Amino acid sequence: MRVLETEIPRPEMPGETLALPPQPKLPGFVTTTKPDLDNFVNRNMPFWTTQDTRNAILATLIPGGAAAIGLTSFMRDAETMKWWEVIRKPSWAPKDVRFYATMDLLTMSPLGYASYLVYKNGGGFDYNDTRLALGLYGANLVIALATIPYIKKRRLTCIANNTVLIHITAAAAVYTFYKIDRRAGLLMVPYSLWTGFYALLTWAIKKENDPVKNI
Repeated sequence: MRVLETEIPRPEMPGETLALPPQPKLPGFVTTTKPDLDNFVNRNMPFWTTQDTRNAILATLIPGGAAAIGLTSFMRDAETMKWWEVIRKPSWAPKDVRFYATMDLLTMSPLGYASYLVYKNGGGFDYNDTRLALGLYGANLVIALATIPYIKKRRLTCIANNTVLIHITAAAAVYTFYKIDRRAGLLMVPYSLWTGFYALLTWAIKKENDPVKNI
């Protein structure tokens, strides 16, 4: 939660009327739950309202939609599916394509909620660290979607480079999220670990399939 800095008014002198700074106007009512109300009273954290719940659900649809687009694009392309099945892979690589889709879904599902926690508890876009954190998160999703055409064109070098960028932005987002909201940072950790594994895998696949140079 952001703490606004205000000047401490000087003590009132005899015969002098002390002018108080204008107070923020509060809404007429706020809808929340008892646990969140207790949390607000005990820890001075922002209220969680029904509007926040709706916003968090909408935010969750963003990474979920990105994962669905990638999976649908991949599964509908029979030639790409066949290429991925027959391409040489390291012995430790998972063989079943459904494993990758499941891991994408499981690790990306919490990202939208985490991003909204950062937005709410980070004070919105009025603060540089919040803009940086959400910017890294957005860049990560864009790079992830940009990898799809490279997979369809079977450009292993571009795929490997992009997966490294995906992991770097994911790890940076974990750090910046954690600094603003601890829960948000922890929710990003599984995704960061998965993208790190995937970056290692794509580089290993690239190495396995590099053409052998004649000496």
